[in-house]
Amino acid sequence: MFSSIVQAGSKALGGARFSLVNLMPTAFFITFMAALIASGAYTHPAPNLRPVINVFTKNPGWAVAAGFGIFLVAVLLRPFQAALVQFLEGYWRRWSSLEFANDIATERHRRIRNTAEVIFFRASQPQEPSGKDLKEVADYAQRLRKFRRVKNHASLIMNRYPRDIDGYDRLMPTLLGNTLRDGEDYSGGRYGLEMPVVYPRMYPSLSPKLDSAISAQLDMINTTSALCIACGLIAVLSLPLIVRMNWWSLTPIVAALTSILSYRGAIATARGHGRLLATAFDLHRFDMLNSLHYELPITPQKELALNKTLSGFLESHERDAVLRMREFPYKHPVASAEGSTDAVNSPDPDSDHTADR
Repeated sequence: MFSSIVQAGSKALGGARFSLVNLMPTAFFITFMAALIASGAYTHPAPNLRPVINVFTKNPGWAVAAGFGIFLVAVLLRPFQAALVQFLEGYWRRWSSLEFANDIATERHRRIRNTAEVIFFRASQPQEPSGKDLKEVADYAQRLRKFRRVKNHASLIMNRYPRDIDGYDRLMPTLLGNTLRDGEDYSGGRYGLEMPVVYPRMYPSLSPKLDSAISAQLDMINTTSALCIACGLIAVLSLPLIVRMNWWSLTPIVAALTSILSYRGAIATARGHGRLLATAFDLHRFDMLNSLHYELPITPQKELALNKTLSGFLESHERDAVLRMREFPYKHPVASAEGSTDAVNSPDPDSDHTADR
C-alpha cells in the first residue's frame, strides 16, 4: 500500500521520472544548514548537536513535522533544479551579468581544445635507432612511450569537446556543458540529424530498456548537479567556521570536496549519457521515419540527404511540408484482408523521377 501511495505521489509531483532521489540535494542542504545553525556553530563557543538530537528523539511529533517541512520545501524548490543544471552546463548568456564570464570561460576551453589538437596532429614520432646499441634502443622505447602517452592524453582532451558545425562554434563555458553538447552532436550528427530537434519525435519509438537507462542517467545528472550546487553553497556559508581551528573548521573543506566530486560525477555520467543517445539513434532512427511515414532510404547517401532535409524542416516554421520534403515520398501502411498491414508508397506528383528513386 505504501509503495502505491509513493508511486501515485511521484506521478502527481513530476511524472514517471520523479523519485525521492530528486529531492535529496535540496533536503540535504536544508537539513545540514538547519542542524549547523541549531547546534550553535556560528554563535556558541562550544557547539553541540546533542540537544537538537534529544528534541527529536524525545518528541517524535517534532521529527515528523520537521521531515514534512523539509520535504515540502524540497518539492517547492524542485522546479529550480533544471535551472541549476543549465547553469552548470554553461547557459550563462541568459543572464546579462554573466556575459563577460561566459566569454572568458569559453575562450579558456577553446585554447585547451586547440592546444590538444596541435599536440595530437603535429607531434612527431621519434625515429628508430639506426643500430642495435642497448642504450639507444632503451632510449627510443622510452621516448616512444612518452610520445604515445602525450598523444593519447591529447586525444582524450579533444574528445571532451564538441566539433564546430558549418563554421559555428559549439563550445560551452563549462566542461559539463561541453560534454553534454558533444554527446548530442555526436549521437545524431553522424546521420545528419539534429538531436535537439529530432529526438522528441524519436523518443516514443525507444525500447523500454533503453528509455529506462537514458532516464536513469538524466536523473543522475540532475541529482549530482544539484548536489554540487548544494555542497558549494554549504562550503561558502560555512566559511566562518574555519576560524575555530577545530573539527568544525573541516566543514567547508569537506563540503567543497564533495561539491567537486559531485561535479566530476555529473561529467562522467554525461559521457555515458552521450553513448546511450548515440545508441538510441543507431537503433531507432528508422523507427522514427516509419512513424513519420517516410519511405526508408536504401543507401547512406540517401539517408544523409533525407535526414538533413528533415532536420531543417522540423526546425523551421514553414507551414508547408512540400516546401522542404517534396523530394521524399511517403509510405503508408494499409490493412490487408487478413488484418495485417502492408506498406504502400504514395503517388509521386513528379512521376518522371519516380524510377530514379
